[in-house]
Amino acid sequence: MELIGIAKASKIIDMHQVTLRGKAAKNEIPAYKIGGRWKFDAVELEKFVKKDKDRSGQVAGHEENICHVKLSPSRKEGKSGTTRSHRRMVSGYAEALGL
Repeated sequence: MELIGIAKASKIIDMHQVTLRGKAAKNEIPAYKIGGRWKFDAVELEKFVKKDKDRSGQVAGHEENICHVKLSPSRKEGKSGTTRSHRRMVSGYAEALGL
């Protein structure tokens, strides 16, 4: 059994190191924590990748292949409770004041 570090393991399975650490901590990927560092068996990783590829071909939208990024609201949508333009805001105040 050849144990490798997180940098080499992330290159083998083409996954970001932070994501790899998280999956290792959740026991989603075969890994060992030795002295506070994650170590991976190269043979087990290769088996995991092959099994994952077989499974992802069968299931559309496999969760490991989806990027989870929060998008900021577009300017057109505006924030809730606010007006979109200065002109609307002024006319709203004028109407409220009876002008």
